[in-house]
Amino acid sequence: MRTLFGIGMLLTLGPAFAAGASAPPEAESGMAQRPPQVSVEFGGSLGRMRHPTAYMLDWRNETSMLGARASSTRLSGGLHFNMVRSSGRSDWWWTNGVDWYLTGDELQVLSVRPGFEKRFTLTGKLLLGLNLYGAASEVSLASGRMFATVPPDGTANPDPDSAFFQRRVRKWTFGGGGSAALHYQLSRWVHTRVNVGYTQYVKQAKSFGMVADTAPDTFSVSLSGPWAAAYVGVDL
Repeated sequence: MRTLFGIGMLLTLGPAFAAGASAPPEAESGMAQRPPQVSVEFGGSLGRMRHPTAYMLDWRNETSMLGARASSTRLSGGLHFNMVRSSGRSDWWWTNGVDWYLTGDELQVLSVRPGFEKRFTLTGKLLLGLNLYGAASEVSLASGRMFATVPPDGTANPDPDSAFFQRRVRKWTFGGGGSAALHYQLSRWVHTRVNVGYTQYVKQAKSFGMVADTAPDTFSVSLSGPWAAAYVGVDL
C-alpha cells in the first residue's frame, strides 16, 4: 500500500516540479523585455521657408535687407511617449516635435508638431514609423519701432542703449502634415532616426504692418512644404 501511495504522489507532483524548473522567473523576464516608455531626441533638419526680399527698418532708423529664402536649416528635438505601456517597441506613440529655424535675429520662427506615430518592426533593431501631426508656428519679425523703458526708481539711465528696446511683431499660423521615419536601435538606451515629411499650413504669415509709413505689411512667410531630419535619441 505504501508503495502504491508513493508512486501516486510522484505521478501527481512530478509535472509541477518540471514546469517550475523550466519556467524563467517572471521578474527577470519582465525586466529584460521592458519596453521604452519615454523617448527624447535631438538633431537637425532642413525645411521649406519661403519669403521675398525685403528691407527691414530697425529701431535705430536704419534699414537692412533680408534676402529671399526658399528653405532653412533648423534645430530640432522631440519628446515622445509610449501609449501602449505593456507592449514592445512597435506601438502607438504620442509625439511632440519642436523646430527652431536658424534665420538670424530679424526673422525668427518656432514650430511645434504634436501628433501620433505607429511603429512597425522591420528587423530586430530597425523600425518604420508613420506619423500624423498638427503644426503650429510662430513667426516673429523686428517691428522697426523703438520703445523706452522707465527705471523703477524714476531716475535717468546713464546708458541710452539700455533704456530702449525693440518690440517684435508676431504671427501664428496653423496646419498639419505627415512623416515617415526609419528608427534604428543602437542599444537598449540609444537610437537614431531619419525622418522625411510634408507640412501644409492653412495660410501664410503675412500683413505684419511693422511701420505705417513704409510697406513691410506686404511681407509674407510661407512654411508649407517638405522637410527632412536626422536625430539621436535616448529611450527611458
